[in-house]
Amino acid sequence: MKRFLIVVLLAIGGLSLSACSNSTNVFDFILDESYTEFVTMATSADYPPYENIVEDPKTGKNTVAGVDIEIAKAIANALGKNLRVIHKGFDFLVEDVRSGKVDFIIAAMTPTPSRQLIIDFSKSYYTEETVEQVVLIHKDNVDLYQSIEDLNASTVRVGAQTGSIQAEFAELFTPNATAKIIQDLNELLNNLNNDQIDALFTEGPVADTHMNNGYPDFIKLQLDALEGYDGNAVGVQKGNTALLTVINQVIDDLNAEGLISQWLTQYSE
Repeated sequence: MKRFLIVVLLAIGGLSLSACSNSTNVFDFILDESYTEFVTMATSADYPPYENIVEDPKTGKNTVAGVDIEIAKAIANALGKNLRVIHKGFDFLVEDVRSGKVDFIIAAMTPTPSRQLIIDFSKSYYTEETVEQVVLIHKDNVDLYQSIEDLNASTVRVGAQTGSIQAEFAELFTPNATAKIIQDLNELLNNLNNDQIDALFTEGPVADTHMNNGYPDFIKLQLDALEGYDGNAVGVQKGNTALLTVINQVIDDLNAEGLISQWLTQYSE
């Protein structure tokens, strides 16, 4: 993750009037009634505080909310367009932007070398300096697992999400452990809570959000400095330099305003 942008045409966040579209996985945000077009973003909305499906208190309908959604609104405003968000499985996102099905993706995604071969990425908007990578364990096991090294044993069961950078960390830091790599983060959290896995690799803000909302018995172990970890960035189709330029400016402006840090705190509560 590096720095963010926005030629803030609007002081984002609270400006959007949300209206669900005609699909359970498509959500429209009318940011300005004068905008006549939509820009389309794809995400995997199961990863709070970055993106999550929640109930809109005003309408009672489902909507998507989180830090990445606020960043997307800023990008849409900078483009003079309303925002359409499509919720899909994480594994589908890179292909959707590569093929032009969507304009960009934001999903707490790290620009790994393999992904950079397929799509282009913005500058990072979260970096290792601002967002820690952690392993969650249950407080009942705190004496057993006092460090990451204690997890690297054949008797230990670790978990991470399919296609995530954390799945790579699990392989890197705990190659001797038995790994459960699946798409559903909620299932992994429940597995950890019910002693079906012993540890879960994830990001600090994601851990904080769940520890504050339903999982108070979890403890964080922090990973050491991560070689090759470049944070989270926005993905666009190869060669779309015009869109990438706008996105990078938005990221710079958001960081200058301190808005991303504010949103991390807000959505982690």
